[in-house]
Amino acid sequence: MVGGELTTTQAKAIAELSETYGKGYLEITTRHDIQLHWIEDEDAPEIFAKLEEVGLTTDMCGQAYPEARYGDVRNIVSCPVSGVQKGELIDTLPIVKEAVKFFTGKKEYLDLPRKFKIATSGCPLNCIKPEINDLALIAVKTENSIGFTALIGGGIGPPPMLARPLNVYIPPEEVLSFLKAIIEVYRDYGSRESKAKARFKWMVEALGIEKIRMLIEERLGKKLEIFDAKTLKLNWGEHIGYQPQKQDGLFFLVVPIPLGMLTADKFLKIAQIADDYCEGKFRLSPLQKIVLINIPEEKLNEVKERLEQIGFSMNGSFLRWTTVACPGHFCGKALENPKVRALEVIKHLENVLNGKLENGYIRICFSGCPNSCGHHAIADIGLQAVKLRGNNPMPAYDIYLGTETKVSKLFLKAVPADKVKLKLEGILKAYLNSRDEFKSFRNFAESLLTRGSLNEYKV
Repeated sequence: MVGGELTTTQAKAIAELSETYGKGYLEITTRHDIQLHWIEDEDAPEIFAKLEEVGLTTDMCGQAYPEARYGDVRNIVSCPVSGVQKGELIDTLPIVKEAVKFFTGKKEYLDLPRKFKIATSGCPLNCIKPEINDLALIAVKTENSIGFTALIGGGIGPPPMLARPLNVYIPPEEVLSFLKAIIEVYRDYGSRESKAKARFKWMVEALGIEKIRMLIEERLGKKLEIFDAKTLKLNWGEHIGYQPQKQDGLFFLVVPIPLGMLTADKFLKIAQIADDYCEGKFRLSPLQKIVLINIPEEKLNEVKERLEQIGFSMNGSFLRWTTVACPGHFCGKALENPKVRALEVIKHLENVLNGKLENGYIRICFSGCPNSCGHHAIADIGLQAVKLRGNNPMPAYDIYLGTETKVSKLFLKAVPADKVKLKLEGILKAYLNSRDEFKSFRNFAESLLTRGSLNEYKV
């Protein structure tokens, strides 16, 4: 889904495929794509053909080769409210569309050492978490213009690394040339000796920022303009609930899809709402949610009522918007089902903390293995499934806490899965009881990590 954007015609086609081949179930991913499951090999060609009929593709979505070869440019992530968000420096969606159109199916970019993930952000919240990508383009304002600076070498698989400033300025009209150059540098100079060490972050680590910039400039045939990235302030936030757009009289609304899990029937009903109120379009967010845009202010309550009727209430805690979990129940690497556990945790925390989570922002993320597909490595509270060893092995979770550096640190090891909700209850109660002492949850988490336990808190 380019920029996460879908027409209702496309949504209806996906729902039909889900009903026919995928048991009426689908999932939204953390790169604003959609996954269908339980697909039989012999049905795949027909599914591909039907997707192509409505302008969709499964290109830019995967790499199953066992060696360091045949990597591609993944779906480019952008803010799900690009073009409508108040305060954005630039609408990145046209740039994303141009880049996706160029790279899709291009043979010369289909044999990278590994997958290559790109994110673009003009959003004041940096909602896409740009630093976790191989390449992030961040909108910046100079004295005379608005363009982009680049961060390179991010990735949250073990060990997690945040992308670092390349310290360059890229005018919007030169973004595609820059993308081609950096991807060709990775293709031609990236290591192919080991799949585990073939991601771009390892190349950046090995060659260094200056050498990478020099190689890009050689491809471009010119020097890049220098930009001092020390001026960047990359806070992280999310789009929650509904907010006025920069277009007068219009609102966008983020539908709290639980962990991106949807039945085809509910997906169709949301598409119908988009047909009725949103000019036949909506967007998927990198937080496994759906975003309805261009809702007339006078119709906002009607939309909320329609959503409530199909089970998506706009009331409740922020956890309904900020909790993420990987699709571990469809992955051989996962040690338990993170989505079921996450739903259990949300329900428990909303019950026991009753109204105390209405305002604020804490992101809880679940991953079924160390690869951090559920983003536990950068979460405020991150959970990674592990096995509790002993005579009766059982699923458990390591619990991580987010830090001011943005990479999470281990706090509790191998908590039995059925006790996770109680441990998180204790952490959140400790924070809520003392949050006046701290500027943020991560500031509290730093203190908790130093203490090493919750013993000082009466929870």
